[in-house]
Amino acid sequence: MKSIYRQCILFFLLCCASFCGQVHSETKVMHIATSLSDKLNYRYEQHLSYAYNQLGYKVLFEPILTARARKMVNAGQLDALMLAEKVVEEAHNDILRVPIMLAKGSLMLYCNKRVKCKTSELNNSDNIVGVISGDSMSGKYMRQMRASTHAIRSSESLTNMLIKERLDYILLVFEEQFGTVSGLDVSQYQKVEVYRSEGYHYVHKKYEYLLPDLTLAMQLALEKYGPLVKFDSAKNK
Repeated sequence: MKSIYRQCILFFLLCCASFCGQVHSETKVMHIATSLSDKLNYRYEQHLSYAYNQLGYKVLFEPILTARARKMVNAGQLDALMLAEKVVEEAHNDILRVPIMLAKGSLMLYCNKRVKCKTSELNNSDNIVGVISGDSMSGKYMRQMRASTHAIRSSESLTNMLIKERLDYILLVFEEQFGTVSGLDVSQYQKVEVYRSEGYHYVHKKYEYLLPDLTLAMQLALEKYGPLVKFDSAKNK
């Protein structure tokens, strides 16, 4: 009963926001940068489409390499990032976080079986660690480590470097509900967690006025399609 009442309240508030927005604009389009992984994109597209539709926006999803996408959204050339880790805020000052967690996972070190697999290996100057180029979680973390890095533009290409044994160590984000973007069979490799992180939807700062309504719309989308993140009920008591 509480869930139905909550949905009614959210729907009423969003109807008001959408009506007011349509008075000022006939057609509104939101260009959202996505990953190159169709599997990952599908997980979030219906939630985001539904949320923006409640506010009178048509959504166009644009698959772009992570580093380039973040620069384009920060510059206002695109409107939003489908999903990014909180670390993105450190390097991009002109984007704003929608305060609803959409993903939860870890930065993981994956290693070939012939080498030692410990976080201390990231501080070994004799090692080379594969990371995603640009202001990625993996690249940013390795700036404080002594091991050398080999930067690759996509998760898929980075994973292939590990599979073909051109690299013995790579850093990838593992999302609890999804796995890795590249589809790496993690059971075939040694692995160790480096640190935990969360993922959020981000918009360019020109949409700051939209944040309260967008937050409500995202809550409504989660009510309709189900949660994207599992929470530990014991911790939330």
